[in-house]
Order: sequence, then structure tokens, then C-alpha cells
Amino acid sequence: MMKRHKRILALTTAAVLSAFPPAAAFADSPEFAYDEATWARLRDNVMEYDELPMLVEEYNPTYLNNQTSYRDNRTRDNAREMRDKQLDNANDAYDAAENLRSQAEDMRDQAEALLGDPYMAAGMSSALPSMASAYSGLMSAAAMTEQGALRTEQSAKASYVDSEMESLDYQNNQKALIVQTQGLFASYNLTRKSVAAIAKNIELSQASLGALERQVQIGMATQAELLNARQALQAAQSTFTQTQATLESLRQQLCMMTGWQYNDQPEIQDLPRANQARIDAMNPDADSQAALENNLKLKYNRRALSNMSDGSADKKNMERTIQNQEETIRANVRNLYNDALQKRIALQLAEAALVAENTSMNAANTKYQLGMISNLEYIQAQSSLLGKQIELETADMNLQQAIETYEWALKGYMS
Repeated sequence: MMKRHKRILALTTAAVLSAFPPAAAFADSPEFAYDEATWARLRDNVMEYDELPMLVEEYNPTYLNNQTSYRDNRTRDNAREMRDKQLDNANDAYDAAENLRSQAEDMRDQAEALLGDPYMAAGMSSALPSMASAYSGLMSAAAMTEQGALRTEQSAKASYVDSEMESLDYQNNQKALIVQTQGLFASYNLTRKSVAAIAKNIELSQASLGALERQVQIGMATQAELLNARQALQAAQSTFTQTQATLESLRQQLCMMTGWQYNDQPEIQDLPRANQARIDAMNPDADSQAALENNLKLKYNRRALSNMSDGSADKKNMERTIQNQEETIRANVRNLYNDALQKRIALQLAEAALVAENTSMNAANTKYQLGMISNLEYIQAQSSLLGKQIELETADMNLQQAIETYEWALKGYMS
């Protein structure tokens, strides 16, 4: 069985990794971050839905790179201190531009003085182009440095970002990576299960084409009908090829998001069934308060507001933005709750449809064994059953994702 040592980050060089024992290269967290059983699950060659957040946190290259960048750049500065640092950098750049301009002017003065001396002027003719070019270069460098200083100054004066806001932005981006990975996992599973239904459609199209060919021979079908049947078969085959390509692309993305290399073949488990009891625990009126308290983007804007000057236009605009954001969050929590309820009804309808389809399939089995229906009709019944099974899988995945989206909103992430 492939172990986690094959899931070394693609962006980490072998030279760096060779400086550490294999266990140290497994993950970003220390060994005591999880118990032994949890580490064993994370390091095996099986990918399960409930371990996706941990896999992303420990092995996702983007997550780890973001985390490293945040740690390296983290400060305890407030917005004023960060602006002051930027303004200091701008002032240093202004001084550098002035120094370059001063050097250029000194060179110009020297050239003018030399040209004013009749004994030196004759010998300066060959050096003048070089001096003119140097003067021009210094003045150009001074202008560019001054422009950079001006941009830095303008950015500093318009910025309200402090280290706490940077932390909130980082947290939001990290949560987005986990949500994205969960969505990939669900899409991969649904696509994988649809392959069998598409294959059955190809079988059905082939059987239909064969039946039409026989009918054409005895004059009971037209060439146009035969052409349509051939096109239907080609379309089904094309869909099958495209679906397999999509499935492979999703598998590769999912592997790279969770620390495997793109060409690894982990055992990807099924998406768990939606837990409808989680809907019963939802209370949008009470939960909207938790969503407001935890929403990372709202926290970011509230922090920016506290860094703004009283009475300023920026502060008034931000107050309106925050008020609108709070109303949007409350409305979204209610909408997400209603969406979960609708998805539960859709799942119940899909379950009922599958029960009815199973009854029809049982009848078709009996009739086929008794010779009461043709092979084509039997394949049609099989295809219909597979279609209802995929509809159920889709409804269940939609409900599971709706529940997850609602719960992520309460935890502070709302896309």
C-alpha cells in the first residue's frame, strides 16, 4: 500500500526534504497535533470525505504556502504603524530621487564649467555625449524613483489594513481551499457513478441501432431513422469519452489539493449520505447571529472601520457597506436554510421515484425471463433504473452540499 511518503509537496525540492527524516516531511503540524490513529488515517492511501479538512491543512501546497507567507510577514502592527512604515519608505525613496537629481545637476555644472574654459573646451567634445547620456540617465532614474515614492505614499494614505485584517483575509482564503476540495470530492463521486449509466446508454443505443437495421431490411424503418440512431450512438460514445476525461481531471485536481501527486491512485471513498438530522438542528433566526459574529469578511470590514478617521467619507461609506453586509448575511442564512429544505424534498422525491423504478425493473426481469419483452426493452428498463439511481445520487449530493454550505456560513465562510 502506498504511504504518505509519496505525498511530498510538489513545490518542495528534494534537497530540502533530504535534510529531514521521512516522518518530518509528512505534514506541517507537529506529531502531537493528532493522535496516532488520526495520523495513520491521514498517511494511508485512502481518501475519505471527513478527513478532507485535515488533508488540506497538512498537505495542500497552496494552503501551506499561504500559511508560510503569513507567518513570515506577520507583525503586531496596527494600521497607523503600517501606514507610517509605508510613508517612511516613501520618504526614503523621495530622498533617493533627490540625491540622483543632485548628482545629475552636479554633472551638468561640471560640464558647463569645463565648456566655459577655452583651454578645456576643445578636449571635451568627445566626452560631451557620454556626459549628456549620464545626465539623462540620472534624471530619468530620479523621476522613476520619485514616481515610485508617490505611489507608495498614496497607497499608505489610502490603506486601513493592519495585521489583524491580514490574518482575517488569510483565514478566509484557507477556508475557501477546504470548501473547494469538498466540492471536488462530491463532483468526482457523482461523475464516477454516472459512468455506468452512460455506458448503459451506449448499450441501449447499440441495441436500438441493431433493431432499426433489421427493420430497414424488411421495409419497416427508413434510412433517416437509421441515420438518427447512428448519430445517437455516436453522441453517447462521445459523452462517455468526455465524462471519463472529466473524471480523470477531477481525480488529478483532488489528489493535488490533498497532497498526493497528480498521477497517484489513492482509494477515493464514496461521498457519505446526507445527514438529514442536521437540518432539524438548523434555526436560521438564531443561527444568523452566529453567522454575523463569525463572518470573516464582516470582521475584516469592521476592523477597517475602526481604523478610519471619524467623520471621513471613507468611514461613512464603510458604515453603509457593513450595514448592507449584515443584512445580506441574515438573508443568506435564511436562503441557505430554505435551500436545504428544498433539497431534502427533492431527495425524498428521488427516493420515491427509485422505489417505483425498482418495482418496474422487477417486473421487467420477470417478463424478460418469460420471453414477454425483447432484449431492447429489457435494456431500456435497465437504463431507466440507472438513470433514477443517478438522480438519487445527485439529489443526495445536492442536499449534503446544501447542509455543508449552511454550516460553513455559521463558521464564518460565506462565498
